[in-house]
Amino acid sequence: MSKSGLGSYGSISAEGGASGGSDQLSEESAAPATKTLRPRARIQDIVPCCVNQLLTSTLVDNVFKIRGIVVSQVSIVGIIRRAERAPNCILYKIDDMTSKPIEARHWLGRDKAKQTTPLPVGVYAKVFGILKCSAGAKSLEVLKIRVLEDMNEFTVHILDTVNAHMVLDKARQETAGESVPAAPSEMDDARDYEESRLNFIRKEVLRLIHECPLQEGKSIRELQTQLCGLNIKVIKEAIDYLAIEGHIYPTVDQEHFKSAD
Repeated sequence: MSKSGLGSYGSISAEGGASGGSDQLSEESAAPATKTLRPRARIQDIVPCCVNQLLTSTLVDNVFKIRGIVVSQVSIVGIIRRAERAPNCILYKIDDMTSKPIEARHWLGRDKAKQTTPLPVGVYAKVFGILKCSAGAKSLEVLKIRVLEDMNEFTVHILDTVNAHMVLDKARQETAGESVPAAPSEMDDARDYEESRLNFIRKEVLRLIHECPLQEGKSIRELQTQLCGLNIKVIKEAIDYLAIEGHIYPTVDQEHFKSAD
């Protein structure tokens, strides 16, 4: 990664083609970025974010800033809580558990919107979009949205988000001639995002156990299947936490659990 962070975050076209990170940055889109030698505070590339950052970003003169960093094109990962077809677009609500869900509009045009099937509610999705604000409410204009193929992508996104904002914040401060903050503050950010990830997983495990109608409850293997192959160790850690807190309890064995609610 270059010091400005521009070497790792690609651009995305309005037609829906994406690049950058694990979504295959093309040489054409990377070339202009790698020519920039000095760090820039204004970043036009895709910046991985959490929903809370988008909803709490500041807007001045049609420019969004997150901790002083100018952002426009962003990526988020979360669960689709709502998906419905509108006359010219598909409306989604994306929830990553860091705050309330954010609304995302995938504009397709009247004819294409009628023919396109919205992604199903309850699946994990990665969204590339442009941050917008209308009547004081922030939302995303979707450039590309796809279902997550592996829950490890969620973990990677969290790490990318922490890393990107650390790098871009340093670039902004160096450009402005400010002193770079000490590492502990960066570690605090990393811990915050890791805690958000764990809370996200715990809430999903609890939701799936709570919704299970079977007398014996939900099995750990079923949870792993429904959570897109999430590491079994992570699931067991979430179960241990929920059991200690009194939210769930074992039934026929230590592999099946029911909600205490």
